[in-house]
Amino acid sequence: VKFARRIFEKHSDVALVLRAKNKHLRTACMNVLLCLIETSCLAPGELSSEDLVEADNALAYVKNAGFKVDWLEKKLTKVKENKGKVHIGEIRMRELEEELKNLKQKSLEVEALLEKEKADVLAAKTHLTLDEFV
Repeated sequence: VKFARRIFEKHSDVALVLRAKNKHLRTACMNVLLCLIETSCLAPGELSSEDLVEADNALAYVKNAGFKVDWLEKKLTKVKENKGKVHIGEIRMRELEEELKNLKQKSLEVEALLEKEKADVLAAKTHLTLDEFV
């Protein structure tokens, strides 16, 4: 009840043209609206693509019932955008992690070559002793 009151306080025009005159139908519409808001509040990772399709359907239902929910439609659009950003970002992070792993391996290989080269140079710098000639 508090949540619904806050919605009507913040968006006073939300139900000005509510078509459903039957109390039960109005309650059902309000429940769909509340569930839609709750869904929109979930983190992008918690929402599946199917959830977003269902949210679009619920939004259409609520709008068709006469609720003025442009503000909610904008928020739902933002949720979808964030979901896309998260998805793309996670893919990119996996790619970068793989690239970093490969670079670290390459770095280890180069370090090993450097150490071998240092050892070879050090060996070449040593003076030959007379015993080595005889």
